[in-house]
Amino acid sequence: MKIDKKVLKKVVKVLLNKLPKEEEKLLKVADDLDTLQFLYRKNKDFRNLLLNPKLEAEKKKEFFKGLAEKLSLDEMIIEAVNYLIEINKANILKVLGTEFRFEVEKFFATVKGEIITAYPLEEVEIKEIKELIEKKIGKKVEFDIKEDPSIIGGVIVKAGSYILDASIKSYLKQLAQQLTTV
Repeated sequence: MKIDKKVLKKVVKVLLNKLPKEEEKLLKVADDLDTLQFLYRKNKDFRNLLLNPKLEAEKKKEFFKGLAEKLSLDEMIIEAVNYLIEINKANILKVLGTEFRFEVEKFFATVKGEIITAYPLEEVEIKEIKELIEKKIGKKVEFDIKEDPSIIGGVIVKAGSYILDASIKSYLKQLAQQLTTV
């Protein structure tokens, strides 16, 4: 089923208009929408329940209400999902989190990013990387910190479309390519 982009944009716009313009609140809603997006993409039962044309909208809403309580979802999210169920466009959940986060980041000039290292970083090092990247791209960055021993050493920094790969694994791959082309 194809995503109705008009409905997607309308839902995102309504959420942004109804929610308080507080960065923390909007990022919490974005996280919750990301969770729903993940559930929709990865949980076949959840997806099939929402898309089942034989199941009444009221039954779908009742199920979602229980899930929303367990996840402590914001009332605006519940309202938006109920609307999508009502108009039979629940497939929009597949991209709603990404689209909403994009608009929030645009609104606050904030970008979601990640720092990947082989070993844990000190808070001072994380702060230095954050400051450098924010200065480089001209936006505030919310970083997730991840450890991946396979990169051997160094760091990989991703922030929006900006990627800095200074890992030893990447360096060794480049070196191997250079040696095989000589």
